[in-house]
Amino acid sequence: MVEKFNEKANALVAEYWRLKGITADKTGENKLEEIEELLEKGIGGKLREKLDVEAKRLRKEKEDRSTAFFRLDEVKKEILELTADLAPNLDLFEDNFFPYDSEHESLSEDYFSALTDIFFGKPQPSIQFKEATFSKEGIEVHSKDENSSLKALGYVMMIIQETAKKMLGMENNIDKSCMLLKQNEYAFIALEALIKEGRKLRIKEIKDISHHKDKEYKELVSDIYDKELVNGVAYLVGEEWEYNLAKEYDGEYEATDFGEWVWRTCNAEMSKGEGERKGISNSSLNIHRILKFLKG
Repeated sequence: MVEKFNEKANALVAEYWRLKGITADKTGENKLEEIEELLEKGIGGKLREKLDVEAKRLRKEKEDRSTAFFRLDEVKKEILELTADLAPNLDLFEDNFFPYDSEHESLSEDYFSALTDIFFGKPQPSIQFKEATFSKEGIEVHSKDENSSLKALGYVMMIIQETAKKMLGMENNIDKSCMLLKQNEYAFIALEALIKEGRKLRIKEIKDISHHKDKEYKELVSDIYDKELVNGVAYLVGEEWEYNLAKEYDGEYEATDFGEWVWRTCNAEMSKGEGERKGISNSSLNIHRILKFLKG
C-alpha cells in the first residue's frame, strides 16, 4: 500500500468524482415523472412509442444513479481507509519542501478536493495548515529548521490521519480531545475567539472578543465569567493534551492546527443539536437557560 499510495489514491478519487457527477445529475427524474403520467393517461400512437423508449432510458439512468450512491459510499470509505494510513510517496526535502517521489505519480488536486469534500463538505485544492501546506505540488513546511521540518511533516500527516479515523468511527485523538474540550465551556469560548481571529491574542483581547459575542451570557454569569475565561485559556495550553489546542508566545496565545481541527469537529457536532448555540456546551446552555428563567 505504501509504495503505491499516490497511484491508488488518484484512482480512488477519480472514481469518487465520477460517481459524484452521476449522483448529482437528477435532471431526468422530473422528466420521467411527467412521461409516466402521460403514459398512465393512455396516450397512444407514435408519441407513445417515443415516450416508452425515453421512459426506459430514464429508468435505466435512475437505476444507475441509485447504484452510484451505494458505490460512492464504498469509494468514500476506501479513500478514508487509505488516508487513515496516510503514506504519500515523497522525495527528499529541499528548502523545507517535500516534493513527490519522481518514481511515482504526484497526488492529484482531485485527491485534496475529495478529502476536504469528505471532511468538511467543501472541496479545496489543497489543505492549509499553519505548519505546512499539503497540495498537488508536495508538502511545503513553514519552517526553516531541518528538525522542525520533519516534525511538522509528521504533525500535519497525523492530523489528516486522525480525522480520517474519526470519520471511519475508529478510535482517534480528535474525539478524545473534543471530549476534553467539551468539559470546559470557557476553554471552548476562548479557542473559538483565537480561531476566528486567526492570529495571536493576549488575554485582554480574548476577553474583549468573547464579551462582545457572549454579551447576554456574560451578564448572567458576570461574577465568574472573566475568571473562568482565564482558566479556560490556561486549560488550552495545559498538559492534559497529547497535542496542544493552543500555544503561548510571551503572553500571546494562538490556536494550533490540531486545536482548530478539534474545535471545528466539536462545533459541527454540537450545532446539530436542536436549540444548541455554537461555542457553548450543553451544560453551559442549561445554566444559561436556568439563569435567564430566574432573572425573569
